[in-house]
Amino acid sequence: PALRSNTGMSFAELYARHAIASFDKQVYLEAMLGRKRWSFDAQRGTLIFEDAHDQELELAVQVLGTESDEDASWLWAWANPAAGLPARMLAAALELKALGEREAIPELSQAEVAFSPGVDAGRIAAVASGVCRAGCFYRAPYPGGAIFMLIKDAKFRRFVTRPLPRIKRILPMFLSDTPVDDAQAFYLHYLAFYRLTVKVDGQRVTATLGSAEPLLAVFDPPGRRLLSISGGDSPLSKMDVLRP
Repeated sequence: PALRSNTGMSFAELYARHAIASFDKQVYLEAMLGRKRWSFDAQRGTLIFEDAHDQELELAVQVLGTESDEDASWLWAWANPAAGLPARMLAAALELKALGEREAIPELSQAEVAFSPGVDAGRIAAVASGVCRAGCFYRAPYPGGAIFMLIKDAKFRRFVTRPLPRIKRILPMFLSDTPVDDAQAFYLHYLAFYRLTVKVDGQRVTATLGSAEPLLAVFDPPGRRLLSISGGDSPLSKMDVLRP
């Protein structure tokens, strides 16, 4: 079902809209950075990645908040003045706070959030990555928890040359990692992220882009479970290249 645009949008609906696209971004991040060492410069607002040859990559970030292993909870960065973060690094967290207040979403507007089956740090960060149009999010662990940041830097660019085969690979990965109640609805939001032409015939969803072979996903009658996904393997034309 389509998300409501009026007040009363839920966190679950926001997550459905952004979950698979954010997962896709994280897969891209892992492939890009691999096992690079990281450090965080809070005053400069940068994550610094260093490889085995001491080559560094600095990426500008926004700080979202922290997760606590001790009490399984989230604390928004704007509610943690003790961290001493510069105001410019809180813009994304404050944008989400404003959305939460406007749409009555407590997970975004309350200072602290207790985790539940539908809400955890990864899901909050996934929503943030989508809403704020970030390159991805980064989880930086420390003893007792982790700090979550959004990477928003022109040096971090996704260049997807074969979106249909990528979707064909990412969708089953996401569903095996994160069971959902309505896989078809999640998938339709993911296709919108890639700006594809979509045709829905019951539980059969066809996505097309340029001259590439159409990608066909088939779901069970309620749309809860992916039954098959096929196609999308034709040679590329210039129309098939995207930079989402």
